[in-house]
Amino acid sequence: MSATRDICELYTIHLNVVIEKLKLLNPRRVLLHAPDGLKPLYNCVDRALSEFKLEVYYSSEPAYGSCDIPVEEATEAGVDVVLHIGHEEYTLIERVEDRKITVLYIPVYYNVKLSESLLSDLYGKLLELGVMRVTVSSTLIETPQRVDVANYLKEKGLEVLVSPTPILGCYYGPLLVFDNDVDAHVVVSGGIFHPLGLGLSSRKPILVVDPYSQRVWSAREEADRVLKKRFYVILKARELIGGRLGLIIGGRPGQYRYALIDYLRRLAEARGFKAFMITSSYTSLERLVSIDNALGLDMYVVTSCPRLPIDDLSEFYKPVLTPGEFIVLVNGGEKYIYPW
Repeated sequence: MSATRDICELYTIHLNVVIEKLKLLNPRRVLLHAPDGLKPLYNCVDRALSEFKLEVYYSSEPAYGSCDIPVEEATEAGVDVVLHIGHEEYTLIERVEDRKITVLYIPVYYNVKLSESLLSDLYGKLLELGVMRVTVSSTLIETPQRVDVANYLKEKGLEVLVSPTPILGCYYGPLLVFDNDVDAHVVVSGGIFHPLGLGLSSRKPILVVDPYSQRVWSAREEADRVLKKRFYVILKARELIGGRLGLIIGGRPGQYRYALIDYLRRLAEARGFKAFMITSSYTSLERLVSIDNALGLDMYVVTSCPRLPIDDLSEFYKPVLTPGEFIVLVNGGEKYIYPW
């Protein structure tokens, strides 16, 4: 069995609706786009497109969510349709433009079953914590495993509250409405990204069920370590209140947040800052060094993606804050705000 066939059988790819929409749109050229871990699914989707007379382009750009669609890349390539694999449509988008490019979202679900020993391990860890009420959440991809975890814990007698929507990497509102009513959160997800985001939003214990490594682990310790580091950055920034501030503005539709930008600008100016508006379709450490060499600002606030200051820009030699951290800074609060 080939590696390509292996990867295609590990996932259920919902293509029926997309295929019907493609028949109506009759595009000439499409761009496939996916998170790096799902890019091997390009081969699986490609086969399903063989009935169409299409030029297929394959994006090498990363995808950190459905807020992160490379529309500028698609525009340059003359693409009619972007087929984004692995996420649902982004619900928090502010800017809707009259574009000639249609974005279609292809849901993908991981097929592998969780072992009985893994579920038992999760239940045992919850009992050790004295948990009786718990949320169970996941990204879209791990929906089948989330359902299995929720059903298992219910059968064991726990009260389980399930998020009505998949986790967004930067937004945990649908889960936080339950935060005061539960003892802990269970996140079904691979890696640290999504559990860490929840750990920055909630102080409750967070147990992670990783269906890829088939293990259960606690994200609370890592989240607390990151929180200490972020409060240190905020503390350093207090010496710079009233200085020269760079507001970094995202260029992609899902990362352009005009209402937030305008609020932060007014908040900054009220505290004596001189605010510089900086556009950036893709903010990296290299790009930040470049603009800092040009403008020589005192600190930066990234409005496009709140995980950039935490994950990618935390080692920069000047404070780089999330919107929520800047609000904490200027309002003098002690409670951490994530994301904005």
